[in-house]
Amino acid sequence: MNLTNLYNLPDAIYQAVKNDPYKGGGDISVTKLIDAPQKRALLKQYGSAIVEDVSDRVWSLLGQAVHTILERANRSDVVEDRLYVDIDGWSLSGQFDRMDCSGEYLDDYKVTGVYKVMRSDYTDWERQLNVLRYLAVQNGYPVDKLRIIAILRDWKQSESKRKEGYPEVPIATVEIPVWSDERVLAYIKERIALHQKADAGEEVLCTDEERWYEGTKWALMKVGGKRAIRVYEDKDDIQQPIADGLFIEERKGTYRRCAEYCEAAPFCKQYQLDGAQVQDAVGLDDSGV
Repeated sequence: MNLTNLYNLPDAIYQAVKNDPYKGGGDISVTKLIDAPQKRALLKQYGSAIVEDVSDRVWSLLGQAVHTILERANRSDVVEDRLYVDIDGWSLSGQFDRMDCSGEYLDDYKVTGVYKVMRSDYTDWERQLNVLRYLAVQNGYPVDKLRIIAILRDWKQSESKRKEGYPEVPIATVEIPVWSDERVLAYIKERIALHQKADAGEEVLCTDEERWYEGTKWALMKVGGKRAIRVYEDKDDIQQPIADGLFIEERKGTYRRCAEYCEAAPFCKQYQLDGAQVQDAVGLDDSGV
């Protein structure tokens, strides 16, 4: 992968990103296991031609900095090793941030946005931590409880005082449901099979979830206005008739990850097929901007 610095960020930032020591391990890591098989296969195939700007890695860099700071805790009852398990011919590896052997907690620290916590959509975190727990158990570490320690990068004190449901402090602890061993093993096998197919050159299209699909919405607009008065998720919710001076604007669904956050997109046939539609709709959000 070729790293650019289009915005002329300080060289120290550029070098820190460039010298990222993370190498993963085994045939596949937990992080890649739960991600899109097609993206992983394309990155392997076209890695030398893929370009990414250092500005796109700033939040990842901040997350790594948090983990480095946490090493100051220096507790003897915490395990931070990379663990491995062999499943269906592949070596699966994973490394959690902290596992408290005395309390049987597996913790993962995330630098994320307030919105993630407020909407309580933890599906990706649930998958990741349960696979990590399976690795821990298979390596002789009993784990009964899972937690995400979310550090909220965009938290505002003023919002915490006036907005209902807003986190009171910039750190939130999220308890994650624990799956049965049977359920997590079935999930791991399913994901490995998909990644093996993608590696073999078979078509494994990304799902709407993996592409961060945002469905078509309908915005109630005022003639000459730039912001929506209201945004409808379902066209049937629109009340008729529409008053004079107002109109309905259809906002086509977008694949936001493909358009803005996937380094493999330029080499992806699936993206090429609907890329024009994505580009036309990029920039619209739930607020109606």
